[in-house]
Amino acid sequence: MIKKLSILCLSILFCGSVAWAADSAGNRGDSIIMLGMAPVGIHLATLAAPPVRVAVLLGDITVGIDVGSGSSSLSSGTAKSTATYTNQGLNARYFFGNSFNASLGYHMRNWTIESTSTVSTFTWGTGWSTASETYSLDAKSTVATIGIGNHWLLDWGLWIGGDWVLASTALSQTSEATVTSSTGTVSAANSATFKKDNENVGDLFNAISASSGFAVLTIGFAF
Repeated sequence: MIKKLSILCLSILFCGSVAWAADSAGNRGDSIIMLGMAPVGIHLATLAAPPVRVAVLLGDITVGIDVGSGSSSLSSGTAKSTATYTNQGLNARYFFGNSFNASLGYHMRNWTIESTSTVSTFTWGTGWSTASETYSLDAKSTVATIGIGNHWLLDWGLWIGGDWVLASTALSQTSEATVTSSTGTVSAANSATFKKDNENVGDLFNAISASSGFAVLTIGFAF
């Protein structure tokens, strides 16, 4: 569904670009602020929590902020995790013409995760027993992103555009896992496995934070 919607949005953008591009530069000059969001794209960090975007328009330059939050679930080995995600950042965009532009972004992407690892063992005479450990994880990344795209501004204020390529890299990453509770008897070997699996969860969420992307749509209004 997301792939089909992305293709549809891209088709609309390309089909309408000739008509929109002629007025976009002038319309940006007549506007001060843009309010919008990025609802769809081939970009894990955006899909996890589509951000609200606010940008100040300064002619051929826009400077803005992104704010988003969401929740996700993930499994790795024995660990089953639920996470809340916050994505906050700054971005700047320079227009080389009516619509074509290059962008630079800096984001702080944080995951607060509760994760539980469980193992079941069978003992002759007593049957099956279950032991588990619950972890609290904080996975944090600061991410720099450069991109290229086309963004159009219509006469009546509709802002619509696509960032065709977004190349991201992590400037810093941390992931800390702390045991908060346990049930049953957890052996040292199982505890070591649990800890490794939960650390892998943090690494996976950090990988999402630093992912690159394609065809991220922005829709908004400028005033």
